[in-house]
Amino acid sequence: MMVQEKKGGNNVLNVKKSQVTLFIILAIIIVAVVLLFFLVPRTREFIAPIDPTIQLEECILQDLDRVVENISKQGGSVNPGNTIMYGGENIEYLCYTNEYYKTCGVQRPLLKRHVEREIFEELEPQIDDCMTSIRDDLERRGYDVSIATRNTTLEIVPNNIMITVSGVSVARGDEGILYDEFEARKRTQLYNLLMLATSIVNWESTYGDSDTMTYMSYYPNVRVEKWKQSDGSTIYKLSRRDTDDKFTFASRSLAWPPGYDTTGETHTPV
Repeated sequence: MMVQEKKGGNNVLNVKKSQVTLFIILAIIIVAVVLLFFLVPRTREFIAPIDPTIQLEECILQDLDRVVENISKQGGSVNPGNTIMYGGENIEYLCYTNEYYKTCGVQRPLLKRHVEREIFEELEPQIDDCMTSIRDDLERRGYDVSIATRNTTLEIVPNNIMITVSGVSVARGDEGILYDEFEARKRTQLYNLLMLATSIVNWESTYGDSDTMTYMSYYPNVRVEKWKQSDGSTIYKLSRRDTDDKFTFASRSLAWPPGYDTTGETHTPV
């Protein structure tokens, strides 16, 4: 009886030793794979999954943020023309008249399309550089990249700015074409702010002024601020309460001559 119990105990110990040995071997294999992945670039290139869309987004995101921020605080243009200086910024008039007692004329009838064009023209060189970098990376990984007539579009849509690159096909071996279009997205509420700015401009051109409280009652997530200037101009600042998105522009409509309005600059409370 005593001998049998001893043998049973040895068996248990042997099983435990085998399990420990197995865990050690697995740990060594895992560490070796991790080291191989991080220390040998060529290995990482072929193991790591490829997603040109993510590469494009990462490449242009920083520049896109900068361009959108710059345009949004100047009334929608990279180099604004007819402007008023306010808060250290040249803010473009989206509705303007240089006469008294008259409503303003709309300066940017197709505001969204204008802003899309401004962003694209400013960003196009960076997109070209990004696509060249992505092509070189794909070819280094063993992919075949062919470019017919590359076409790049930028569109501001609800909740996003979309950049689409077509005319570029990516294939490898017998796998066929893996990608024939690249699409990058940036989350933003710029579309909604541009639509609201267009509505305010149309109201100013028709009636000479707008009611900010009415807009905010309809769109509770949007803050609409306006500052009246002594020359009859109005500075509008639209901003989202739930994000960092903003859009600022100017208007001059139904201005009164000096002496009729001596209040100077006023700010509509929000």
